[in-house]
Formats: sequence, C-alpha cells, structure tokens
Amino acid sequence: MNRTTLTLIVPGLIDPVPYLKELPAQDLPELPAFSTFLSRGRHLIPDIFDHSNTNFYRCLIDHLSIQTHCSQTPVASLSYLYDFKKISEEHDQTNLLCVEDLNDKWIMRVDPCFMMPDRDQLILAKTGNLGISLKEANQYVDEINHFFSQFDEDHFWTLKMMSADRWYLISDKPINIESVPPEKVLGQPVKSYLFSGKTEENRYWLNLFNEFQMILHQSHINKQRRENNKSPVNSVWFWGQDNCYDAVNNCAAKETSTAKLMLYSDNITMQALSVCGGGEYAYIPDNYQHLTTGVEQHVVYFIDDFYRAILNKDIFNWVGFLEQFEKNYLQPILDDINTGKMYQLELVSPTGMKLLVTKKLLRRWWRKNKKFYSFL
Repeated sequence: MNRTTLTLIVPGLIDPVPYLKELPAQDLPELPAFSTFLSRGRHLIPDIFDHSNTNFYRCLIDHLSIQTHCSQTPVASLSYLYDFKKISEEHDQTNLLCVEDLNDKWIMRVDPCFMMPDRDQLILAKTGNLGISLKEANQYVDEINHFFSQFDEDHFWTLKMMSADRWYLISDKPINIESVPPEKVLGQPVKSYLFSGKTEENRYWLNLFNEFQMILHQSHINKQRRENNKSPVNSVWFWGQDNCYDAVNNCAAKETSTAKLMLYSDNITMQALSVCGGGEYAYIPDNYQHLTTGVEQHVVYFIDDFYRAILNKDIFNWVGFLEQFEKNYLQPILDDINTGKMYQLELVSPTGMKLLVTKKLLRRWWRKNKKFYSFL
C-alpha cells in the first residue's frame, strides 16, 4: 500500500483568519479544492493553542521526527550543528569552537539584518537575504569582537561567524531572555519585540543590541556596500538562545519510519533542521511537485506567505495568496489523492490546528461541501 504522506505547514491558513468576515461573501473566490478539504477532512483541534514565539520550529521538529532530548526548542544549537558539519566537510575553519567545548555553553543566533527607519521607529526590513559575502561577514564579526575585547571584565561571550547569514554568540553564562524569531518580526516595527528593560539581564541585552548597531553603523564595509547599491548590515537580531548543544549533538531522525524525508522551505533555519534530521531540502517551487509513484516518501512544505499577510493586516493579499495556492497546490494535490498517488495530506498550523485528508475521507459524500470561509 502507498504510505506516502504530504505535510503542509502553513501558518495562518486553517486557523481563524482576522478580517476575513469583513469581506462580502460574493467578493471571495470559488475554491473547490480547499472547500472540499475543509468540508470532508478530519479536523483536529488542540485543547490549548500554541502561540509561543518558537512554535514554528517546534512544529517542524516534530514533523521531521528529530530527537533532541531537550525540553525547549534548541534552534540555535541545531542550526549551529548543521553549520559546523557543513564547514567541517568543506574546509578547516580555525575560528570554530570544537563540539566538546560547547557542552557547557549557551548559544544564541545573531542574524545580520537591515533595519529601515520609518518616522520615529525602526522596521526589520531584511534578514537572511542581504547578499553578504563570507569576507564581509568575517570583517563585520572581527570588528564587533575587537571592540568588545577591550572590556575583559564584562566580556563573557564571543561572536562566531558560521555562515554569511548566520552568526552565533557563544556565552559562558546562561542567557535568560525572551526572544522572537526574525520571521515573526519581518516588516514590523521592532520596538515591541525587543527585550524590555524590566530586568537587569534584559537591559544588558538591549544595550548590547544598541551597541552592535553603533559598531555596524560606523563600519567601512557598509560604506562600500552603499556605494555598490547594496543594503547595509546596520543591525543584528538576537534570538533562539539555548544550552542544548550537548544533547542535540547526537540528534537523529527517529527510526520508526523508513520513508524518505524531503522539506521544501525558503527559511534557512528550517533547511538546517531538515538536514539535521537526516532529510533533504529544496526551495519552495512555484507549483506543487507531484510525488514519485512507488517510492515511500514523507514530504513537508513550510509556507509562511499567509502568516506574513496576516501579520501585515493585509486580508486582500491573503486572499490573493489563497487563489494561487488553490491553483498551484491544492487542486493538483486533490488529484494525487483521488488517483492514489498520495496516502494522506496533513494541513498543519503551528498553533496545533490540523486537517487530515485521505481518499477514504473524501468519499464521505454525506458531508455537504461548504464554502471555505465558513470554516475560518
């Protein structure tokens, strides 16, 4: 029997959608595939919805069946492990900390980014796609480390460049702060997402965030990038801190499934987690990639376009994404289910909502098809 499963992790798609009910029903598109899935699929609703900052990553780790033995989501450690292995395979990198040296350390992601001023506030405009060269990234990190090396009495951390788009702060002390992944902030004013000044530790990291900005603002590399019409790296984003490296160093995919794992995602961190789980990854294609007949697969897509539209309070953009999603993904997926190429579709929200669709469920003819918006 074909046991191939497809998981679509799509934040902001099957949860209640703000502002949708404000649009007249006659202005909403006809979406027969999505309406069929919602009408005849099996809805799984959690007792408690997960709205935590790292629920995207926890959701993906669960669906990739990665064993981490950690109570929290070890995003920084998992992506560091991915970068460490990748660099070790390509060439020796003398400024890396050995795996054994990290067992008692805290690791935090420090992602280079571009902040854009908007009146009296800063907007997180770009992160992860700034086109930074390895040489530039090394120079940025060297400048920051050189500046703070002057303050030995307070210097309990080191900044490491693992890839041009992923830097890491390695700390001798615990990092007990609340942080937010950059994709949840992108396009938004950053002030409400920064560490509050209510505790001494929060004040320390907020001050450090500001000092990093000042160093980067004065960097000669940014002057060169501006002259070449490139966005400057004028800030960083602190997030994903954990002390789980010793546990995730032995992480592996669970052996309960023999299916080949494939992830489609444009998110660098998601891609790193997939590789750590023993799978492969590719960027999200414009159209759904039909599954290979006769090969047992577990294919996962992580698509965050809908979430970004909701974050920006743009319901018209959300509806536009949905029309394209119906045409390019949901309708061909429905065809694969009906022809037996796919055993099961999971539509998943990181909040805990889930919709299961199989050929058997679609045959429940007594369940009348309702319009998609009646479920949202």
